[in-house]
Amino acid sequence: MDPVGNEVGTPVIRINGHSLFGPVISPAPKGEAAGRLFDGVSLVTEYEGFYELKRSRTSGPIFD
Repeated sequence: MDPVGNEVGTPVIRINGHSLFGPVISPAPKGEAAGRLFDGVSLVTEYEGFYELKRSRTSGPIFD
């Protein structure tokens, strides 16, 4: 947890040398949609001042 600190939960991912909490996604995207999501998350890690992006959940988890 050292790379992200103790203020976050799981999941934690590391991209481009930056560790982030998340993504929390339901249902999980598949195929090209999963790749596009990863590319978007990867893109925000390129900005050194990026720290957090969050919105409220509108439904419960979906397990496919």
